[in-house]
Amino acid sequence: MNKRLLLILMVLVLGLAVFAAACGSSTTTTTAAGTATTAAPGSTDTTAGAATGEPIKLGYDEGFTNFMSYDTLQGEMGIKTALAMLNNQWMGRPLQYFPEDSTSDPVVAVDKARKLVESDKINAMIGPIFSPAAKSVTDYLGKSSGIPMISINGQPTDNLATASGLAFLQMGLFDSQGYYFGKYLAEKGYKTANLINYDDTPAHALMAGFKKAFVDEAGGKVISENYIDITTVDFSSYLSAMKPADVTVDWIFGNGAVPFVKQYKDYGLTAPLAVPMSNNYTDPQLAELGDIALGMIACDFYAYTLTNPGNAEFVAAFEKLFPDQGGPNSEVYGAYQAVMVYLEGLKAAGGDTTPAKVIPAIAGLKLDTPAGHVEFQKFQNAYIPKRDWFMLEAQKVGDVITWVPVKTFSQVVLGDLTTVP
Repeated sequence: MNKRLLLILMVLVLGLAVFAAACGSSTTTTTAAGTATTAAPGSTDTTAGAATGEPIKLGYDEGFTNFMSYDTLQGEMGIKTALAMLNNQWMGRPLQYFPEDSTSDPVVAVDKARKLVESDKINAMIGPIFSPAAKSVTDYLGKSSGIPMISINGQPTDNLATASGLAFLQMGLFDSQGYYFGKYLAEKGYKTANLINYDDTPAHALMAGFKKAFVDEAGGKVISENYIDITTVDFSSYLSAMKPADVTVDWIFGNGAVPFVKQYKDYGLTAPLAVPMSNNYTDPQLAELGDIALGMIACDFYAYTLTNPGNAEFVAAFEKLFPDQGGPNSEVYGAYQAVMVYLEGLKAAGGDTTPAKVIPAIAGLKLDTPAGHVEFQKFQNAYIPKRDWFMLEAQKVGDVITWVPVKTFSQVVLGDLTTVP
């Protein structure tokens, strides 16, 4: 049996509280967003075999080179998984995938978007992941073709300014993500926290949400709050000065993630580590950390250990295409779901790719996905989701350390701080 599918079954057998809601009962997911899947996963070639008619063209304007290359490749694996599950066709029409390398530069991203729109004639934009590039690209789309942009991960509230009525922020805004994380940590009984973050836009949004729930509402106290250069891999000056607290919240990722945890432990710090996005510590990174990763806390919109038939199908398809990658992380899933959101909207629009037809159709979707029920609502110039938000813990399942859902905030609106209860 496939190891990752075995892990999912083991999690189910262990009876973990995957869908325990923070307020009331949780929503159990049973089907995938891609219910129209017509073939088992196979080649990612965009030639669709028997499909005929006008192609459906999907653009991906991302940083294949430069500092976002790892994230970009994760997203591409999600897109290719979706295409393979659909046998590269939808509604009898071929699906075509057009990737472009923006180097994660917002100016270059607009140039690449212009090429995708004006030369390749794409029907939808998947991503960008990097929020400054996403802000620039939606601004361009709003002034040109008006085609929809479906996000892969969370976005900052700053991006609402250029959302142009075409941006579907399917994972929500960072502010509310941080809020529910702070709420959960307060519910666990933590009263004090140290915050240490790479200094970027998501960090400030996440921490603002965290402090609203943890400090303003629950009466907790922040002992220290640091924002450090994003290239930092030596954290000794911060860790040596860190005072005792109940929990340490860290927004450290990429090359700094593993060194941070190792150094944290080397300095004898024992407060639990809490990460406001599980994707900051992937399965290979958790494996490198070994047992010191156990008990780390995170949150996210997806974990491959979710136990429902739609997720089992998605995990199996991903692992058939990418057998050496471990289980799919949240960026892989986010890109997969972005493809499915557009295609389901297109189906609801009767196959009409005209933005004036397909955007309202996407806005009206009610989808049961591998990550739970998802629907959208208009928020300022964008569309934000109502969806499940998962609290996760690093646990050993079999011989693998991975993120396991332990609680669900069910069907919450992931907008800015005006949308939280």
